[in-house]
Amino acid sequence: MDQFFYIIGTMGCDVNLKLAVIEIGSNSIRTSVYRSSKKNRFKTLDRWREPVRLGKSITQSRLLTNDQIEETIDVLKKFQDRIERYQVDRISLIATAAVRMAKNQEQLIFAVLKETGLQLDIINEQEEAYYDYVAVRSTMRIKDALIVDVGGGSSEISLAKKGRLKYGLSIPIGAISISDLYLASDPIKTEQLTKARQDISRRLEDLHWMKTPATFVGLGGTLRAVTSILNREGKNKKNLHNSVISCEQIDALFDKLIHTSLEERSQIKELSDGRYEVILGGILIISEILKKSPSKEIRFSNFGVREGYVFNYFHKMNLQEN
Repeated sequence: MDQFFYIIGTMGCDVNLKLAVIEIGSNSIRTSVYRSSKKNRFKTLDRWREPVRLGKSITQSRLLTNDQIEETIDVLKKFQDRIERYQVDRISLIATAAVRMAKNQEQLIFAVLKETGLQLDIINEQEEAYYDYVAVRSTMRIKDALIVDVGGGSSEISLAKKGRLKYGLSIPIGAISISDLYLASDPIKTEQLTKARQDISRRLEDLHWMKTPATFVGLGGTLRAVTSILNREGKNKKNLHNSVISCEQIDALFDKLIHTSLEERSQIKELSDGRYEVILGGILIISEILKKSPSKEIRFSNFGVREGYVFNYFHKMNLQEN
């Protein structure tokens, strides 16, 4: 992988380090390896993704199963082997909503430490929203932004004004939870679709600050898949950052997908590795958030929690060096 990017603003870094970040999400485990250098320049050396659906059991029982814990350990060991050839200075392991909501999260923490030697950092809702904000502020020239990250088990929504974070929170609904609760039938039942919309809308009704005029910045797996589909011709995922998609495009895509079968959605390459099972729930959340916002389009950020975590870490290192 040969992807360079620059840090804009105050999150700069003058230390030369290599860092791997492994993120345990609700729908997959993702790893990125980064190298920092002088003049705020970063390079993504490699990245990998393995589908691990931790969010499914969390929706049903709030417990991680033994099989899920074993699968997580196996994936982490595989990623450790791949990371080893890069001789990184540090491996950071973080987890988001699925592990955060699990009643038996300590069982996973202990198993991970015992089997891999890695200390699992379960980031809280405010940290997750903050890292999204840091990623957007650091890679996009936007002062006023409504930042939305729809994950598998939760959705983070933040508002930045004049480059500063004003609000940031996490709501406990995501692509997996909405899909499992309301959209599990094939075909989708109209009454269940209505209930899903009502549930999402109810959870958003007190967030009056979402009506503030600002650039709508979307990130996360659902929007990455949506943007990939809508930008399919002549583009690939490395070029998606800063792409703009309209509300009309999102609504049209949802209308198209809602009338396809689960089998038909599984054949769409951008929905591989299980995302075809939860994409409708993710798009529905985005659609309902858009209704609460004055924005008519979404600007996609290909950088999110992992990059925000990295930028924040390097910034702290830079402060220590100076």
